[in-house]
Amino acid sequence: MNVRSRAALLSLSVFALVLRAPASQAQSLTDTSFFNRPVSSAPVAQNVGPTRAALSVAVQQSIPPLTSPSAASGAGLTQSQALMIVGGAAILVGAIVGDTAGDVFMVGGAVVGLYGLYRYLQ
Repeated sequence: MNVRSRAALLSLSVFALVLRAPASQAQSLTDTSFFNRPVSSAPVAQNVGPTRAALSVAVQQSIPPLTSPSAASGAGLTQSQALMIVGGAAILVGAIVGDTAGDVFMVGGAVVGLYGLYRYLQ
């Protein structure tokens, strides 16, 4: 593979990954549950003396604990999405390595990425 075809393949892979980024709407304010959260009332029990909670003057949000440890693992990616990401990373590594080993990485990354895309579209 010459330099032009590698650069074209790399830019096409990066463009495809950017279009399918799962966190692209992570900062969207369309979630109505954010605006409809009930405001917690002040604690009923009065503490005597200074407390750690009284040290902060900022707005504090209580975060509920996770229901299971498996909910935090995996970053919310399915196996097919992970395969596409690994395939794109292998293509990038192959473009950086170059020569015959780079070609092997790029072809292998393309195979893994396309298999992930196939499973994702099923």
